[in-house]
Formats: sequence, C-alpha cells, structure tokens
Amino acid sequence: MPDTQFTEKLYTSTEVADILGVSLRSIYRYLDENKLQAEIKTATGRHRFTKNNINDFLHPQGIKSSEPVSAVQPTEPEYEKPSLSKKESYTKPVNIQKGEESVEETTQVELTKHVQIAQEEVKAQDEPVDWLARFRQAAEKYKAQPVYDQPLTKPEPVIPPVVEEELVQDFQESTFNYYRSGVGGLKEIAQSLDKSSKNASLDYAFTMNAGLSLHKPIKPFSLIHAYVRTKDKSYFEKVLQLVATAKDTAQICLIATDDAGVFTNRREMHGLSVVSDEQLKLDLMNEGESELAKELD
Repeated sequence: MPDTQFTEKLYTSTEVADILGVSLRSIYRYLDENKLQAEIKTATGRHRFTKNNINDFLHPQGIKSSEPVSAVQPTEPEYEKPSLSKKESYTKPVNIQKGEESVEETTQVELTKHVQIAQEEVKAQDEPVDWLARFRQAAEKYKAQPVYDQPLTKPEPVIPPVVEEELVQDFQESTFNYYRSGVGGLKEIAQSLDKSSKNASLDYAFTMNAGLSLHKPIKPFSLIHAYVRTKDKSYFEKVLQLVATAKDTAQICLIATDDAGVFTNRREMHGLSVVSDEQLKLDLMNEGESELAKELD
C-alpha cells in the first residue's frame, strides 16, 4: 500500500497489525521497544496511530512515495516472554478475530488476575504466625481431653522438730514417764514408735515385758517400756499423741536417759529395737520381776 493510499485518520492497534502483517502482540512489543510510536494513548491504555507513525516504522531512513507500502514485510523477531514487572509488556496469546477492543480488555483482565494471585501468595508467606493463638487452641484441646485418675502417692510423714528440755534432777519424775496414747492399742503404739524413730533417725529400745516378748512368748501385759534419749522425749510425746497419766492406767512408759550404752548395745529382733540381754535382765530385776529375768538364763 503506497503512502498516498493512507487516509488521514487514527488507526487502531489491530489495524496497524493487519497493515504490517504481524500479530497484535508484536505491535505491543514494538511500542515497548520504541520501534513504533503511537500518536495517542487513551486513558484506558489503548493506542491510536497516524499514517506518519506507520511510515516512520516502515521507513526509518525516510519514505519513498513510489514504493508500495504492502511490499514491505518486516521480519518478526522471536517472541520472548516478558517479566511480570512490566504490566504493559505482558499479553496473553488471544484470537485476533475478536477485534482490538475485546482483545485488550481480555488481556487486561487476565493480567490483573495473575497479579492479584501473586500478591495473595506473597502476603500469605509474609503473614506472621500468631503463636499465642495456637498455644491457646492447644490448651483448650488439652482441657477437652478426659482426665484419668492418677494413683495417689502416700505423703511423707511430717516430723515435728525435736524440742530439747532441761533434765529434771528427780530420778523418778525425769526418767520414768507414763502416758496413754491416742494412736491405738499396744501394738499400734509399738509400731508407731518404731516408725517415727526411724523416720527421724532417733534412738529407742524396748525393755521390760515388751523387750522380753520379742525373745519368747509371755503372758499378756498392759504396759510398754521403751528407752529414749532425754532430748527426744518431747518428740515422741507429740508423734505418739501421749497424754501423761498414772502408772496404773498407762499404756507406755518412756524411760528418758542420756546413757549412750543403752543404745550402743541394743539389738534388733523382729524388726524392732531391743536393749541387750544384760540390760533387759537388769531392768526386770529392778522392777521386781526376778522370775521373768530368770527366763533369759
């Protein structure tokens, strides 16, 4: 088509592509590379061309009016997919038969859709994780789980501190102390005395009928005698729940002593601590139980 055949009008991108014999996307690439100049670019991004714009592209060195325009067929360079950073340079291959208006609108919609998807993916990656909310959810889930009964462990007995008290000069009042106990009968008293002394690492030793009964069976008796250190007497009074009473109504007699030999020579029988045979025999004789003392011979 010679130059004189161009009319004075504004050509669309589709019309220019038909004149040049190239695709519409090539026209956009020429525009992006400044090889083709548009006379007008509308507010919606559409381009309009004059005949001078077309001739300038066809004849960069100047137009010769005798040459037909249609004889010139510019070589279409190989298309390379542009970067998404340039919004105008990306066009999706479309059907040219739809016309320029439909092609440009479709391309714009597709491009906007791809950009929105990319932005959402970046936002999802950069969004900070609310760890506090996750911990709360985990806590709620844990609370919702059934709680199974756990076996209870037996608490360690609380041992009250040992209270030292002054020695009383009177032998009968300071050494032989008679009580009734709140822990139960003679068997319970003996077991509690043994257990509490071991828990507190204190010394004790049974004597009299209680000591002899560990050697051999004897007739029933109603009073337990046990040696304890003078400084430990108050401790045993507390743990055994002892209440002072007369000898005739007593269940236990604590013999407070500072004689270390009583405890050094003691022996263990049936899991309980007993004074030595010599000490046991001496104690029985001092209490007028000579017949019982002979049973140790």
